[in-house]
Amino acid sequence: MTADSIFTDKQTTKNDINEERSDELQIKPIPLATLYTPQADSYLLSEVGFIVIEDGWNEQLLLALKQQTGLDILFALQTTGKCIDRFEVIDGIIICKADEVGQVTTVFESILSDRDKVGIDVNDIKRSCGSEKTAKFIQARVIGKPDSEQIRRAVNHLLNQIPEGLSTQYMMLDIESDHKLSLDEFFSITTAVESRISDDSEVFYGNRMIDKPDHCWMGAIYVAG
Repeated sequence: MTADSIFTDKQTTKNDINEERSDELQIKPIPLATLYTPQADSYLLSEVGFIVIEDGWNEQLLLALKQQTGLDILFALQTTGKCIDRFEVIDGIIICKADEVGQVTTVFESILSDRDKVGIDVNDIKRSCGSEKTAKFIQARVIGKPDSEQIRRAVNHLLNQIPEGLSTQYMMLDIESDHKLSLDEFFSITTAVESRISDDSEVFYGNRMIDKPDHCWMGAIYVAG
């Protein structure tokens, strides 16, 4: 076998490997965040993962999950009133209802999907999702065709769900609506939020448009002390 044929064979093998890797990445994309369940047959690669604590996870399964998926951050969603021990491998805990799990991950995705513009530090991400103090999820909806006044009322209804006497330290607030918010509408939201939090609080906003007439929904992950 000549040197040229050896080089050709090696190059062909390298090309085949690259094609296989390319096909594998197409089959298993790397999303920003994924919701994992212990019953899943396989796990997608991801940067951030969410698990429901009550699903039966244990420390060994969580360690294996992080190794298989290459997770940088793993958050737990607590959907019952049961006191849960904090696993070392978990980066934060968010309290929500069982039927709100999908909405929590949607809020996170909306705000973090364009990180170059948002510019959130990874430690702020963790603190916003319960790394130091447990985070909670709240939501509110506009009934009928949304306008500036209704949106203002909705955000006030959202903030009224935070118990009195608590100081909000971190918040991720996502607004889902049938139109791009005007400057007046967005200003009414930020004004209402900033009137209820301390000056050194961190608030991160997201805004998504969906094809659903007369629709406006708000969801927030917050940490208060």
